[in-house]
Amino acid sequence: MDNHKRPFYLVNRQGSTGASAFSSSLSSSKHQPKHIRAPQRRLSNRGRLVLTLLTLVICLWFIRRQTSPSLGPQQLHDQPTYTIPTTCHAKLCNPSDRCSMWTPGHHNWTALVQQGVYRDLATIQVSDPGCMVSLQVEDEQPDKNSRWVPINPGQKVDCLQQCRNIVAMDIKNDIDVLLEAMDQDDVDPNQERVVTRPVNSTMDQQVTLVSQFSVNRLDVFANVMDAWPGPISVAIYLTERDDLKTIKTFFSNPTNAELYRRVTMTIVKPSYANDDRLRYPINHLRNLAIVASSTPWIFVMDADFIPSITLYNTAQQLLPPPSQQDRTAFVVPCFAIYEDHAALPLPTSMTEVKQLVDQGIAYVTDPGAGHGPTLGQERALTSPSSSATTTTYEVCYESQWEPYYIVPRHAPLYDARFKNQGGDKQSHALQLNAERYHFEVLAQEFMIHKDHAKMVWPGGGFAKAQKERDTWSYFAGFMREMESLYGWNVRWPFGCSALAIGWQEQRRNTLGMAIGAI
Repeated sequence: MDNHKRPFYLVNRQGSTGASAFSSSLSSSKHQPKHIRAPQRRLSNRGRLVLTLLTLVICLWFIRRQTSPSLGPQQLHDQPTYTIPTTCHAKLCNPSDRCSMWTPGHHNWTALVQQGVYRDLATIQVSDPGCMVSLQVEDEQPDKNSRWVPINPGQKVDCLQQCRNIVAMDIKNDIDVLLEAMDQDDVDPNQERVVTRPVNSTMDQQVTLVSQFSVNRLDVFANVMDAWPGPISVAIYLTERDDLKTIKTFFSNPTNAELYRRVTMTIVKPSYANDDRLRYPINHLRNLAIVASSTPWIFVMDADFIPSITLYNTAQQLLPPPSQQDRTAFVVPCFAIYEDHAALPLPTSMTEVKQLVDQGIAYVTDPGAGHGPTLGQERALTSPSSSATTTTYEVCYESQWEPYYIVPRHAPLYDARFKNQGGDKQSHALQLNAERYHFEVLAQEFMIHKDHAKMVWPGGGFAKAQKERDTWSYFAGFMREMESLYGWNVRWPFGCSALAIGWQEQRRNTLGMAIGAI
């Protein structure tokens, strides 16, 4: 035997002997596949349970991320900065640096004595703009009469030399003062100029009607003021240079000036450098009027509509106390009277509205997706849910819905990039839905207008804007931004319950909303 080779021994295995076992193993190995599959490891029951739980947690996290409301409204891109306008006031200080704030009205010597400035005024500062102060000052020499010293808006005057001996004071925030501030020589015609005359609401007033219009609606808006006894805030747009003369002429009439005395007015002069001013900045004007309001709730509507005469009182009784967590929009049903029946008086109740609709005299404005969801496919006009005992009923958001509603003042502002009409209200309703607002329709209230020739918007309006590549549009710009801010399912009706009208049958395909299809 070779000493360098390992000896070979046959090993007997159980059930076989020697050479037979060896030959058997050799023969069987010839029939084995070349690649022998390794035995598979299977998850234990515990492993499968852990994997299932992990998958469930990930799914729940994703769903919560998509459906839970954000802590605050998402900020849209490229929006102006809005500041709350200051009310008309004057700050008076005596030489001892004791200061006091004064609001519009006539203030005699008694009030001045109480604040330590009677015949002892050191400085006065007047808010800007729309606030005019006149001081009655007595001369040092007794034989001379007192004189009135005007203090212009925004001025701070040292009175130790010229107006220290104050004996009375008048503070005015009349509209003519506001317009004079707009007409100053130093106002650049190529820059936007915004001036506001705020009118404070009282503690018991819950809601402000907010609107916007150009000077040709000053007369028409008087109908709105007749129907709405509560606070009002409007933004008035001076499209052309001559509009300032027009509005001055209007308010030179004492009746008109008195009518608008209770209205917070924001006057907007655009840049006249180019024709871009002709693209009516409807949402920018709405935002200015909203910011100038002072109640916890706002009702944004257009100047051509008139609210029902009971809407303000109903809102006063219905609206809850202000809360930063409140995410409810109270929708006001919207109707119109056909132009052929424009001579008829406006209805005063929902019962009368139903009668006009039945007679073919009135109709739901834009009964498709525009305002149709407000009525839950006209159920508000035909079903028991519209009985006199029903105050509100819930509806679900639908894509391209553009309702008018009462919302908390802390709700998102309107997208200022929308100009003219079209997409301006749709975009706001979509963001409220994305912020998980739910929509309650006021069953017994309404707003209405009489049909007239359709207005041709300067710049071509919505239809033209959608075709212009360089113009901000609802579908090409806004929808993509909303999806990036809120998720791909931004049009899904998040805020409504399964019992809300419209949940079972949407006027637009709910699958399309879910997948983000247009």
